[in-house]
Amino acid sequence: MNAIPSPKWLSREDRIFLGGLAALKLLLHLPVLGRYGYHHDELYFIACGRHLAFGYVDHAPLVPWIARLADELFGASLYGLRIFSALAGAATVFLTALLVRRLGGGRFAQALACLPFLTAPMFLRTHNLLHLPAFEILFWVAAVYLVVRVLDEDEPRLWPWVGLLAGFGLLAKHSMLLFGFGLAVGLALTPQRKHFRSPWLYAGGAVAVLVFLPNLLWQVAHGWPTVEFLRQLNAGTMSGISAVQFVLGQVLYFNPLAAPVWIAGLVFYFSQAGRRFRALGWTYVALFVLLALIKSKIYYLAPAYPMLFAGGALAIERWGRRRAWLRPATAGAVVLSGLVFLPVSLPVLSIDATERYVRAITFGAFENVYELTADLRGMFAWEQRVEIAAEVYHRLPPAERERTVVIGRWYGTAAALDFFGPSRGLPPAVSTHMTYHLWGLPDHPIDTAVAVDVERERLEEFFEEVTVAAQAELENVNPWERHFTVSICRRPKVDIRQAWPQMRRY
Repeated sequence: MNAIPSPKWLSREDRIFLGGLAALKLLLHLPVLGRYGYHHDELYFIACGRHLAFGYVDHAPLVPWIARLADELFGASLYGLRIFSALAGAATVFLTALLVRRLGGGRFAQALACLPFLTAPMFLRTHNLLHLPAFEILFWVAAVYLVVRVLDEDEPRLWPWVGLLAGFGLLAKHSMLLFGFGLAVGLALTPQRKHFRSPWLYAGGAVAVLVFLPNLLWQVAHGWPTVEFLRQLNAGTMSGISAVQFVLGQVLYFNPLAAPVWIAGLVFYFSQAGRRFRALGWTYVALFVLLALIKSKIYYLAPAYPMLFAGGALAIERWGRRRAWLRPATAGAVVLSGLVFLPVSLPVLSIDATERYVRAITFGAFENVYELTADLRGMFAWEQRVEIAAEVYHRLPPAERERTVVIGRWYGTAAALDFFGPSRGLPPAVSTHMTYHLWGLPDHPIDTAVAVDVERERLEEFFEEVTVAAQAELENVNPWERHFTVSICRRPKVDIRQAWPQMRRY
């Protein structure tokens, strides 16, 4: 690939201004990075990072690699684990402002484009955890910036660099494929379709495939587990998301009073002023329609919003030249709405106070407040669960422990056992859920199982004797997790090792 041509020169003042916006994002997160405790997904990423591979059943490999790096550098540190997401958020803010500058926006537009990103509940929550979207969004915005340069400079030699970013984006989250789909539609529906005649575009695709190839080969070697996971996800969780919920979610997740900014961005890309970049407008429309039709999770469209914020901020900056009230009114509304939603987005209050606040600002509209707070409650009581499991395990006679396996009901439980368990004398956990199933069983014979939070009915399918050895009512967790049990299972009905391949749950 040829070297990237130099962008428009950034002055020292530009670097300070853009860096200041990025620093503001970081400052929002630093005081609360260590609040609550480990999220179950974070514990899972740590477990995956300790089983380094080019793939995992339900996610791409980059975030587990980052978890491994955090583990090596900082040990058991919430700050050390989460700082990478916060830094990714700060970098995304910098690139969003840089994108506005590239489109022709001034300082006000650069700041206004970043305000929704700084205040949207989706982005605040995402960058306060080690989370897949934190890095997907970063690669998406970086790729969009280069696409804008391709369209602005008519420089097809940049396509391989777009492909490089897309390839790493795929290693961060497989839904980066949506970027390629949307962009292809956007190019096809505009005069920029001429790029389909350029070998540089296909070189970019080849680079993306080459970067993504290790994960692709892992999928082939393991029988395409991610495809099976997505099939089951679509049949289960996503089937319950209606088109109305998806549309309303776009307003709620990305700061309700910031909606005029991204709507203005969509208008800008389809206006005469934004015609050179119209492919970006079609990219959003294509993805919106696709995701609404397949009933996707609401946040799957999140990476498309920074480019709309950029276009909308530029449009509002220009419209504001004749309407003096427009600029301060728009910025003020975004900030005000962000402040209202801040306690819902970040763990600044106790969890119970957060839920009281949610009920107050929504006037009781949510019958189940856990729709908005489930992720926050997913950070509580993991160490307590492991302590109870360890007490049960150590009640077993030493000879029996040598032939015992500790089973977690799902990946969150198993990952907590692996993270907090070694210091309490627990062996590595097993689970039939997600990538844990691929890691299999220990080598020693299995006569007994300590089953952590597994339904009795499920256990009785495989063991003659199932005894509840410990029970607890957990605090601050989601309602369906409050009643916690640990069971001792003896006299297997089947050879667990032989039955294991059929026991997987994706």
